[in-house]
Amino acid sequence: MIGIIGAMQIEVESIIELMQAAEIEAFAHIKFYKGKINESNCVVSVCAPGKVNAAVCAQLMITKYNPEVIINVGVAGSLEADIRIGDVVVADSVMQHDVDTTAVGDERGFISGLGLVKIPCEKDVTEKIKSATAQLNEHPHVGCVATGDQFISNKEKLRDIKNTFKAVACEMESGSIGQVCAMNSVKFAALKVISDNADEGSCMDYEKFKILAAQKISKIIAKAIFSF
Repeated sequence: MIGIIGAMQIEVESIIELMQAAEIEAFAHIKFYKGKINESNCVVSVCAPGKVNAAVCAQLMITKYNPEVIINVGVAGSLEADIRIGDVVVADSVMQHDVDTTAVGDERGFISGLGLVKIPCEKDVTEKIKSATAQLNEHPHVGCVATGDQFISNKEKLRDIKNTFKAVACEMESGSIGQVCAMNSVKFAALKVISDNADEGSCMDYEKFKILAAQKISKIIAKAIFSF
């Protein structure tokens, strides 16, 4: 079973349309679409933006459907000048930039329980997503994706996240989904398409490019699932 989680309907609706005879169930006001994509058993869900929503969705998906892997898909803001709107980012790790227990001596971003800052993504799954992206003539950027309960829209905050964590993109879900997967020993990967530059023009860019981003995501996922 392959699990796919997006924060918004637009990020996964094209993936859901690929499903054969999808069954719909709801738990905690979250819908789960279960069916086959390219003969692979899949479950797809929309978690809603934010870390708590994403974590609840991931835990429910694991508990109810027992997926071997969960892939978080969606849009993200770029933290690098050479990663532009429309570019694809495949995470090699995820982290949470708004976790801060430095007052008690921890490193910023340190996740208690797991005992680390960056959660590594599953290499074999990441390689399959990278390969699928390349087959579609996209050249994916690979790096750390930073998560926080903030829509980043100013350059000062952008620089802080980039310089502190060496992250290449930021959004609001993958870090918490990665944490839940790590706690449950479930493989995890994240695929993002850049919709904005995480600066003062972010809101305008995001609305304009999120549809394009969603279309790219569905094509890459459809291609990647062939290799599972």
